[in-house]
Amino acid sequence: MSLWSRAKRVVADDGRPPPIPIDLERGPGGTYSFRLGVRAGFGGQETARIPIEVRLNPEPHPILKEIHSCEVGGRRLEAANVYALRAKVAAQLEAIAPGRSLPLCYFRAPAMDYELPVYEDGGRLHAPVIGGPRLRAADLAGIRRHVCRYLVNAGYVREPDEVIVGVLRPRDLRRVPPAAVFRDLADRDVWLPSVDGVSPEGPVIGVLGQAARLRADERPRAGMGGALYASDVRPELWQAALATTTDTGRRLVAYLTDEDSSTLELEIRRAAFGEVVVALEDRGVNVLLARDEADLAELAGHYLAAAGFLRFASEVELHDAPAERAERLDVDAIASHPEPEEVR
Repeated sequence: MSLWSRAKRVVADDGRPPPIPIDLERGPGGTYSFRLGVRAGFGGQETARIPIEVRLNPEPHPILKEIHSCEVGGRRLEAANVYALRAKVAAQLEAIAPGRSLPLCYFRAPAMDYELPVYEDGGRLHAPVIGGPRLRAADLAGIRRHVCRYLVNAGYVREPDEVIVGVLRPRDLRRVPPAAVFRDLADRDVWLPSVDGVSPEGPVIGVLGQAARLRADERPRAGMGGALYASDVRPELWQAALATTTDTGRRLVAYLTDEDSSTLELEIRRAAFGEVVVALEDRGVNVLLARDEADLAELAGHYLAAAGFLRFASEVELHDAPAERAERLDVDAIASHPEPEEVR
């Protein structure tokens, strides 16, 4: 057996997975992207693509006239041409995807520029710490608690609220803020970050990997049935979702307990599948959704009471929207009624 044949057999038998295919693809308008051997989209019907950006080299150079760049997992990569850039993309994928498992998300301590990726392995999540403790949990809420506790104890942050999360978007491998974080007013342990994506029906938002099974063993609770709401919704995604809803002509009205006795009036809109939804801004965009107005009022009442804006959750009313006042009178609607002449 030749040395080359033996080397090929050893590489094939050592258990290492083959490299992720990275193909150069031309798009409309002369743009380019890397097409990866990674399925994306909800249902896996899409192929992941990393867009390539090209800009002129601002520094004078006899050969390097353009700089090609792209982003992979929050890291900006640059090279003189697309082939050198492809090699850097392959190296970056090897670094962030050991065993071909891409991270679900990252937890970052911005002040110290320190971050921990989160991977799924055998149905459990883990955040590897070199020379540190083993951080493992059954769901994203659990791994978040462990990571925040470690970062506080290690001195990377002072409070858990200082830790920020970024999710890896499957369709282009960009690291982005969560599309929204789903929480439960009746269970503070629920924490479901989501990512925006695509489906055959169009743009969608879905929870990340293992987080979708977080409450699989949930026990029935007394009181509110569905207390889930979306917090920290990215404004541009809410504006896009808003365009798919319609105004019901109804309002949620609450009289707040602040010093000015403010009145909060929220527009009730109907979503594409029949649910009713309202949005309010409280340290970010928060979206409440329910099957009907009564459930929506109950959910809004509990949210506002838990935040200290109401004394009791029942202090939310449903009103019809006030009729719009005409800005000017229509000339044809103006009628004069002269007094009748006296009969002499």
